[in-house]
Amino acid sequence: MVTIIIVTFNSENFIRKCIESIYDKTKEIDFEIIVVDNNSSDRTTEIIYREFKNVRLIRNRRNVGFGAANNIAIARSAGEFIMLLNPDTVLENNAIRILVDHLKRDPKIGCAGAKLQYFDGTLQLSCRKFPNYINVFFGRRSIIRHLFPKNPVSREFMLENMDYNCVQEVDWIMGAAMIMRRSTIEEIGSFDESYFLFVEDTDLCYRMMMASKKVVYVPSAHIRHFHGASVSKGFSKAQLHHNIGMYKFFRKHSIPKNKLLEFVLYCAILIRLSIVFATEQIITILNFFRRKPMEEYR
Repeated sequence: MVTIIIVTFNSENFIRKCIESIYDKTKEIDFEIIVVDNNSSDRTTEIIYREFKNVRLIRNRRNVGFGAANNIAIARSAGEFIMLLNPDTVLENNAIRILVDHLKRDPKIGCAGAKLQYFDGTLQLSCRKFPNYINVFFGRRSIIRHLFPKNPVSREFMLENMDYNCVQEVDWIMGAAMIMRRSTIEEIGSFDESYFLFVEDTDLCYRMMMASKKVVYVPSAHIRHFHGASVSKGFSKAQLHHNIGMYKFFRKHSIPKNKLLEFVLYCAILIRLSIVFATEQIITILNFFRRKPMEEYR
C-alpha cells in the first residue's frame, strides 16, 4: 500500500483538484491519503471535511513547517511506500503506480521523483546537484543566473543540460512529488525538523546518498505543479527560510567544527540573501517601466 501525504497551508485554491486527480488517476494499487494542515486560515480544512470523507485530516494548531508536518503523517501512516505531494500538484497519469513499480524493480532505490511540468505545459527543473560553496550562488533566483542564464555553473547546478526524457539517477529531487520506501526512512531517519521550509528534501536525499541509496528521476510519471502556491511572490519569508536552510545544510554536512568558518559561512549566506533581495527589487522596477507606455515619460 502507498500512503499519500499532502501538507497544506492556505491551499483552498488547489487542494480539491489535487485530491480529485489522485482518485481519478491512481489505479491498480491500494492507497490512503493523509492531509496535514499547518493551521490554515482559509477554507482548506472545510473543503476536505465536506468533500473527501475518506481522507484522513490532521490539523496542527500552528505551522510546524514542511518536514515536521510530513513526519507527523509518516508516524501515523500504514503504507509500505510514502508518497509526498504538494497541494498545488495534479496527477496527469497513473504516476504513483509508475513510481512504485520503479522502486520495486530496484531495492537500491531509496526515493524517486516524477516529471514535473508547470500548468502551461513547460518543463519544471525538479532535480538538482547538491549545493556547494560555489554553485549555491548560481541557483534559480540568483542575479547571476538572471543576468547570464546560460552560464555553465547554473546549468550544471540546476541540471538544465539533463535529458528529462530519460530515467536517471540524480543527487536530489524536489519534495513536491517524491516517493520513498518506508524501510529507507526507518534506516536513515525522516525529515530533519530543524528545517522549517525548503532544503529539507535536499538534506533527506543527501542522507540517502550517504546510506548508498539511489535517488531516481522517472519521466514517465507525469505531474503538473504550480510551484510556490503556499508562499507569496517576490522577496518574502520563504526566501529567508530557504537561505537559513542552506546555512543549516552546509553547517550539518560540509563545514568542519570551526567557529571562524561557521562565521564566514553565515556572512556568505547573508550576502546571498541580500543579492536575492536586490535582484527582486531590480526586476520589479524594470518590469514597472516596461509596462508604462512611452508617452507617459515625455
